[in-house]
Amino acid sequence: MNTRHVHAAQGLGLAAFVSSLEYLARSGAVGRITLVPPSEMGTTLVNLLVSGEITGDIWQTFSVVLGAFSLAVLVGIPAGWALWQSAELKEILDPFIITYYAIPVFVFYPLLLVVFGFNRLPILLIAFAMGVVAVVINTANGFEAVDQVYLDVGRAVRLSRYQRFRHIALPAALPYVFTGLKLGFIYSLIGVIASEFILAGSGLGYLVSNYYTTFNTAKMYAVMLFVVIVSVAINQTLLRIEGRLYQHRVNA
Repeated sequence: MNTRHVHAAQGLGLAAFVSSLEYLARSGAVGRITLVPPSEMGTTLVNLLVSGEITGDIWQTFSVVLGAFSLAVLVGIPAGWALWQSAELKEILDPFIITYYAIPVFVFYPLLLVVFGFNRLPILLIAFAMGVVAVVINTANGFEAVDQVYLDVGRAVRLSRYQRFRHIALPAALPYVFTGLKLGFIYSLIGVIASEFILAGSGLGYLVSNYYTTFNTAKMYAVMLFVVIVSVAINQTLLRIEGRLYQHRVNA
């Protein structure tokens, strides 16, 4: 199936899903307190954006997401490279990395509050902790997947260590690295939204929680729709960047 057919099938599937929700909400099959029509979600979202009612909360959430994701990238990629370079370090850290996934990082929030106070920093650290491991693991896996033959050829033609990294290892590992970036962003966003939902007094996660408890279903779904739209847009941007880098690598 070519790309055009795939996109057409995806569009039809999405349209069918949205139409089904619209019908269920408007027919009364599902109560309004549970679901509002998607068209009303969109209208409500536009009104919220135009009125500026949620502008401050958008900034609060995505500034923390950006900070957590940036830290995850700045720490995760060098850490993944270090694991690839040192088999001993990887052997030492592997059990801790595997165990890390079983630890709910939110349990550390009270400790973070004691250390850093009631502000946005504990939320940023939780989101960073959720995102960085995905970047580390995928980066390390990417470098480990590099064919040793290419690295040996680089040594044979007397490429420096940096040149082997720049021209051989990094381009070969890019698909894995970008998978880590996409997962790191998603986990950072989840960490911020979930933290705001239960721990904060502002932000999009807080708005969802507040609108839910006050039975303002239309605004709740509107905020959720905004988060989905932004998440998809950023993910697609990363995919496009990845595609261009891959094409550049092929043409080089």
